Amino acid sequence: LAQGVSLSIMMATRDAITPLKIVALSAVVNVIGDALLCVWPVRWGVSGAAAATAFATLFSSAFMIRGLKKKGVLPKIRLPTKKELMSLTEFTGPLLAITITRLIGFVSMQRAAMTLGVKQTAAYQLCINLIIFFLLFGEPLSQLSQTQLPALIDAENGNQVRSNLKSVLALGGFVALGVGSLAGLSVFFGSSAFSSDVIVQGLAREAAPAVFLTVATAIFAVTVDGAMLASKDFGFMLSQGVLTMLMQLFLLKTWCTNLSDIFATFTLRLGSYAIVSLIRATLGYGALGRALRSGTGIFKGTAVNGAAHGESDQAVRSRIPV
Repeated sequence: LAQGVSLSIMMATRDAITPLKIVALSAVVNVIGDALLCVWPVRWGVSGAAAATAFATLFSSAFMIRGLKKKGVLPKIRLPTKKELMSLTEFTGPLLAITITRLIGFVSMQRAAMTLGVKQTAAYQLCINLIIFFLLFGEPLSQLSQTQLPALIDAENGNQVRSNLKSVLALGGFVALGVGSLAGLSVFFGSSAFSSDVIVQGLAREAAPAVFLTVATAIFAVTVDGAMLASKDFGFMLSQGVLTMLMQLFLLKTWCTNLSDIFATFTLRLGSYAIVSLIRATLGYGALGRALRSGTGIFKGTAVNGAAHGESDQAVRSRIPV
């Protein structure tokens, strides 16, 4: 929680480089911790992976707080006022419900893997740890949208919203392909670094293409999710979260026979959420959709002979040669 809050504050200062360095360094610490506590010299298994993740999180949180203190934006710890508490509840209530639907999906995936056997469960744990690690690289994209879009959406600055959203989505697409490829290759070629069991390594390699699709889809979905959070469209996000969760639970119970199938349910869930969200916004629904539809042509916000700068029609016509 401290890491997430610190990251949001850091992004609000328009400093994306410092959080990126900290997250990357934390990821390296996590990988080294996994190797030391899971493979050699300590073989704690899942407990070792959890300990490594916890330490990496504490490590990154400490550096985030240090960065905020250097910038002079580290908030003082105090009790919130009633107004601040009500404002916070307005966001935390829906977000908590959305988070719960996503956690149910992760727990159900773990349970589905456990029904396949011990070796499959071990391979699943190997893959999901790498997936969670690589998904960290998508968080700055979500924060980027949450930092830049809210003011533009509130102002209904359609041109700027479209330009910003296109840039973020294009960046998200390239990052998704790149990071997804790294994730798939890491599972395929690096599984021996996390498990000495040949069967577990083989099962993990078989799931490598599914891991690539899962990470790539998830990073792009996180990018879209950032835009939806910026538009505060919590009702739609919650309804889609519940629907996609029910779809995933149904598929996990009726369709999954191997690890690739389990990861495919996660890919379908996030992919359908991202596609439906973009279609809805394109059609002009929700705060993001209304902002995208506003400010087009000569009617609002477009620089046509300077009219977008607040000049009257007469002032604009006076500069048009006859």
